[in-house]
Amino acid sequence: MQITNASQLRGVFPAIFTPLLNDDPKRMRNGIDYAKAAQMIDDLIGVGVHGLVPVGTTGQSATVTQRQHLDFIKFVLEHVNGRVPVIAGAGSNCTRESVDMIQEIQKISEVPVLCVTGYYNIPPQEGLAEHFLTLSQETGAKIVVYNVPGRTSSYIHPDTLIRLAEDSNIIGLKQAVEFRIGETFHEDTQRVIRETSDWNFSVLSGEDGAFIDMLEMGGSGLISATANIPEAAKIFVDLFNAFEKGEFAQADDMQDAVRDYIEATFCRKNPIPLGTLFNSPLYLPLVSVRDTARGDEAEARIMKLIREKAPSLSKYHR
Repeated sequence: MQITNASQLRGVFPAIFTPLLNDDPKRMRNGIDYAKAAQMIDDLIGVGVHGLVPVGTTGQSATVTQRQHLDFIKFVLEHVNGRVPVIAGAGSNCTRESVDMIQEIQKISEVPVLCVTGYYNIPPQEGLAEHFLTLSQETGAKIVVYNVPGRTSSYIHPDTLIRLAEDSNIIGLKQAVEFRIGETFHEDTQRVIRETSDWNFSVLSGEDGAFIDMLEMGGSGLISATANIPEAAKIFVDLFNAFEKGEFAQADDMQDAVRDYIEATFCRKNPIPLGTLFNSPLYLPLVSVRDTARGDEAEARIMKLIREKAPSLSKYHR
């Protein structure tokens, strides 16, 4: 089961955290903990998520090696074995590098790919458009554009997004900006959703705290770091299902119910808290929650969340 068009980009897609082994105290060359990853995947599929996104920002994409990147995607695809769709992280600020990565992923399986904007080199809108159109032309892959200026200082304007949505291979957008009513990018996001509504293009939230707002605007789903926590993923799935049934008050209540999980996941820069939640090292230059300012307090709050609201994660802390 793989996504081939925008109509299938619906629901809740956890951006999977990549757990590491404790086999390098310097935290530079750790191996991937595939046994833990398998359990994480099974737990998420068990609560009904609609798909999985390995090796995005949450999956330590900036610091895994290229070999690990490809190996982990291959592992996820094999372990999932068609139970849910997979969207593979394949972004880079270098067009050549992203093309090469997508082509290697397509040799494993013809899955859609999530591609981030031009961080650090911060290309102009013309360069951003040419980047994504080149990815489409060179690889033929189905592409979800990841608009996240908070990490890249590179914002894709609505005119550019609408132009990209005309390409049949560019099937979606992960919109990780302030798009709620009254926020900076509300009108832009609303315009993209409105003007692409009859096309092969879906808009998903990259903001866990605004999932219901995205659905109310006409968006179709969520790519989520918080949804790594099975209990949170279940709430998001129930929220989506309630909204689809027109049970809007219940959906709104569920957005409120997931707040504590979101706050824990983002109490430090993602994916640092997920390292604590899943008892995993992080590659440098990221450090554990414990090693940050007032880290003992933050770690205590995370462990309290596990005890009281996320007991499925207790198995990783025995």
